[in-house]
Amino acid sequence: MYGLVDCNNFFVSCERVFNPALERRPVVVLSNNDGCVIARSNEAKRLGIPMGCPAFQIKDHTDPRQVVQLSARHIVYSDLSHRIMAILGQTVEGIEIYSVDEAFFRMPTDDVERGHEMMAALVKRIRREVGVPVSIGFAPSRTLCKIAAETAKKHPQIKDGVYWIIRPEAIDIMLRRTPIEDVWGVGRRLAPQLKARGITTAALLAALPPEVVRINYSVTLERTARELRGEDCLQPAPISTSRKTIMNSRTFGTVLTERNDVRDAVLNFAERCAKHLRDEHSVAAAVTAFVSGDRFREDLPYYSNDCRLRLSTPSSATNVIVHYAMLAFNNIFREGYGYRRAGVLVSDISPDSGVQLNLFDKTDHGKQRELMKAIDSINDNYGSRMVQLAPQADATARWRPLQSHTATASHTLRFYTAMS
Repeated sequence: MYGLVDCNNFFVSCERVFNPALERRPVVVLSNNDGCVIARSNEAKRLGIPMGCPAFQIKDHTDPRQVVQLSARHIVYSDLSHRIMAILGQTVEGIEIYSVDEAFFRMPTDDVERGHEMMAALVKRIRREVGVPVSIGFAPSRTLCKIAAETAKKHPQIKDGVYWIIRPEAIDIMLRRTPIEDVWGVGRRLAPQLKARGITTAALLAALPPEVVRINYSVTLERTARELRGEDCLQPAPISTSRKTIMNSRTFGTVLTERNDVRDAVLNFAERCAKHLRDEHSVAAAVTAFVSGDRFREDLPYYSNDCRLRLSTPSSATNVIVHYAMLAFNNIFREGYGYRRAGVLVSDISPDSGVQLNLFDKTDHGKQRELMKAIDSINDNYGSRMVQLAPQADATARWRPLQSHTATASHTLRFYTAMS
């Protein structure tokens, strides 16, 4: 039996942790550069503001003065997510983190009543220690867990935040009430095709013979149909020790024309890539820098380019990754253009335990690893920007995204973000 913990309106709930005055008010969190809505409170949903709504179109749905608009702060959200997952890991086993606000896990008991009590206690603990409300659903399969968790989240009569679907008759009732577009694994393109054939609910999909679903659609949808019937088909993929590539990029808040501004952004992205490599105990053998302009600016010519360089020896050291990123950037930067986006990609990643050294490499890699370890330790304990490369010390950070909807400042929030 599986369980799913799902954070309620996660980004909005994180903002409310630091600003309780936002409780019971319509709140939306905006994407990078304050482009569109990526999270809504229940109050904002009732006003009719859809997910993905461009910020300038909020006025088409309601008076924007009634809605609190906040710029996203993903570092804060990520840290609160880590705290929730840590508490979850102390209670259950077999955790499969699905997203920043969702995680599947193995139920510690098959006793339904006992499991309900344990999950209700877990919901209370997360709310008490982190401040974020969560909902938990448990069922025989992961797809049914999604339906159970959504039920626990949306129905106000469920006071403890826990809902389970175990009995066949209960599963049948819930599937009849679930529209086909709300089934996990049925995307926006597939839902109209299923509706056109009269498959409008999860129950109708589950009733189809598996071979019919496989022949007419796909093996993936066949597994979803089996999961709706209570079969455990979605086995987790083995977790890789490292990613194939790591990329850091950003769409700037404004078009940049100065070389130093774009250079500072590329340097920052390279530094982050190096830190990600070390966190995953990996090294990269290639670094790519890329830049692009704004296609919609008629007063500036459009330009886009990238450059990939191979390292003489695979590395995760910040100074090495930054060095090659700067070389690549110098090869592609052109004066007279406006730049709206830039980024760094590290590739050809392998574990740091078996690095093939270059015969002519004179670098003392042992000292380099100790230096990086010391820098990471200082930054982890005292703040992520306490120790940084000298070229960034006086950075103006004009490349940072537009964030005009910042939350009300507080001593608690300043202390928290300084330690993140």
